[in-house]
Amino acid sequence: MPRPGVRDAYRRRARSEGFVSRAVYKLRAIDEKYRLFRRGQRVLDLGCAPGSWLQYIAARIGSEGLVLGVDLEPPQVPLAPPIYFLSGDVLSLDFEAIRAQSTYFEVIVSDLAPRTSGIKGVDQQRSLDLAQRAWEVARELLAPGGHFLVKIFEGPDAASLAIQLKQAFKECHRIKPAGSRPASKEYYLLGLGKLTDSGQQETGPRRRDAGSGGG
Repeated sequence: MPRPGVRDAYRRRARSEGFVSRAVYKLRAIDEKYRLFRRGQRVLDLGCAPGSWLQYIAARIGSEGLVLGVDLEPPQVPLAPPIYFLSGDVLSLDFEAIRAQSTYFEVIVSDLAPRTSGIKGVDQQRSLDLAQRAWEVARELLAPGGHFLVKIFEGPDAASLAIQLKQAFKECHRIKPAGSRPASKEYYLLGLGKLTDSGQQETGPRRRDAGSGGG
């Protein structure tokens, strides 16, 4: 949250454009550069509340796509196709609960952030734990050729996740997008083109039966 009395142009812009959070501009900046989304995709949004990323993704994938949000708190946006929601803690959520909505995703994004304690080392570790959990989900549910975007805080152990993504994706980028406050310690890791176990990239998912949230 911005400090009292500090103007936030992104927050005002979000209100004027109908988004529930300024965070949408971080995702938009990344998408405009790397073209993550296209019509008809299945997208998983971890840590989706209050829902501006859901709003943006839904507009990009269209009515034939699906975006499933997961969070402890419900999003502040209408839950109507292509937007679906699963309530739960990502750290303890069973993969089968996600698979009940869709057995694969072409893009997985995570804007998960820990409840900060004010203790630098503790907050860095909590952020890394969430990012690693998001990567566990992506390893299990992201289709070959798919993309993975995850937020993480600066810290001495954060590089370990970047190493894992460089081995698992055709490309890996570290990003500080427009919309991210300069003083914030957050940044994003983006894996493009998930490789198969043989180290090859497929152009799309192998089709499987969808769960109840298909569209």
